[in-house]
Amino acid sequence: MRRLASSISTAERLKQAFFSCLNEKEYCDITIAELSGRAAINRTTFYLFYDSKDECFRELCFSLVDQWFQRFFDLNIAKNVEAEKKLFYQLLLWVEQWRPALKRILLVRTESFDGFTLFADAVERKMKTQDVFRTEDEKKRKKYDLFIKVYSVGLASIVQWLFNEVDGFDADAFRTMIERLRYQGYYSILDDDRNQSTGKDKLS
Repeated sequence: MRRLASSISTAERLKQAFFSCLNEKEYCDITIAELSGRAAINRTTFYLFYDSKDECFRELCFSLVDQWFQRFFDLNIAKNVEAEKKLFYQLLLWVEQWRPALKRILLVRTESFDGFTLFADAVERKMKTQDVFRTEDEKKRKKYDLFIKVYSVGLASIVQWLFNEVDGFDADAFRTMIERLRYQGYYSILDDDRNQSTGKDKLS
């Protein structure tokens, strides 16, 4: 158990080291030696966890989404407006602190992946773990999968827009964009499902 905890701690230190590096420099300028040094390990230990810098970067992206998405998603489902608004501003403060790193993540381009798609994929993977999207109904599952795909790419686009607003941005406008993305997709699906289950015609 102690060895497992130590391994998890080392992996987390590597990802945090990568995130810190990205706050200061471009992806292509970061070396495994630098990541290892910041994580207080040697290069040999790095390769016990990751085969390459690219693999470590992928894990960082998934980890970042995991850090905030669950709470964000739970509040969306609950429609707790005040709590959600408070969380939005907490997230925006965090985004502002790590803005250079997050912006660089979305701009990363390698031969095997790009950061924008990786971020969207991380959101999509996280959404598919939510119980609310689990169903045995094939038609409903396809509808959920389509919404998840659209939402994930849409969220990545909105976040990218946020980073491109170099002269500042309107936090309320940002929140409104997220709400529209959510309500026009997810809640319309829920309404359709509820109407079908109760036999009501949405157009009547």
